[in-house]
Amino acid sequence: MHSTDRSAADAPPTAPRLFGSIQYLRALAAVMVLLYHVGFNFHFLADPQLRPHWLSAGVDIFFLISGFVMVVASERRAIGGVRFLTERLARVVPLYWLITGLFIAIMAMQGDVLPDAGEIVRSLFFVFDMNPRTHEPNPILVPGWTLNYEMVFYLLFALLIRLTVTRRVAVMAALFLGLCAFRPLVPHDNALLFRMTSPQPLEFVAGMALAHVRHRLALLHPVFGIVAMAAGFVGLALVDSPFTRVVHFAPCATLIVAGAIVCDRLVRADVAIFRLLGDSSYSLYLTHPLILQAFPAYGTTAGWRAGGAIATVLACITLSLAFYRWFEVPSLRFFRHRLKGHPRLAPAAA
Repeated sequence: MHSTDRSAADAPPTAPRLFGSIQYLRALAAVMVLLYHVGFNFHFLADPQLRPHWLSAGVDIFFLISGFVMVVASERRAIGGVRFLTERLARVVPLYWLITGLFIAIMAMQGDVLPDAGEIVRSLFFVFDMNPRTHEPNPILVPGWTLNYEMVFYLLFALLIRLTVTRRVAVMAALFLGLCAFRPLVPHDNALLFRMTSPQPLEFVAGMALAHVRHRLALLHPVFGIVAMAAGFVGLALVDSPFTRVVHFAPCATLIVAGAIVCDRLVRADVAIFRLLGDSSYSLYLTHPLILQAFPAYGTTAGWRAGGAIATVLACITLSLAFYRWFEVPSLRFFRHRLKGHPRLAPAAA
């Protein structure tokens, strides 16, 4: 494992460096999701031959990282389920609620139809709901659908936290597979049942399993990790799979995360920009829809699309760094002070 050269007093209130490679992979996953959304906004990724959907696999990588981080972080100290869940809420909720409020404010300024009180409550409290504007089972802030899954995972993790990792993996796998069995019977217009019978949460379990065997993976020669990551990205970007999105993406994302674990010994230096992007990946994931909503690309001429897309990407990254520096870090310090006896809150992996 790798750490920075900063003293503990100067370090931001995120988790200790678990794996440098995982931190950098978190940054890459966030940028993949950003490029996916910006690319569609500027109509660069409309051509199916470009296989643009593979960039959205950043979400699948995030889910695996989340399962990995929760196991590694929880092994470092004795912690009860209530404490674990409290820390997770303190880590995830404040920024999500703030960005959701800002997103609604932008909608109001643009004269859009605003969500009613019921939809706002369901979005803020992570209840799967059908979004009447996108006609998909998403909350008001569309990327928040992944946080709904995260909350389900956190709740189950808290309930099972006294079990060994092996048993936790087995119980969660059995539960999620059991829910998947009902998938053919679920109407697609029922957001809760449609989302909960998806195989997507099994990616959390895969991340937990990788954390459980991480010491064995770390013993492998880095060439195996490089091959695994290369195979994962090739599988995402180039392979035409007859399977559904999750069935195709999950194995590829697992190869990528496993490869990153194997290659961790190659991450000798602390590259500041990659570390910062990894630290601020949660802010980037949540705040970039603000830019895309406030400055839509519709009507942009072809000659200006490339410049507009690049400017949008840079604006999204800049905004996320500002939110990380001026809201996320102070928020973490505030709750760390309130949750005494606990040095740092683990990073949000959504």
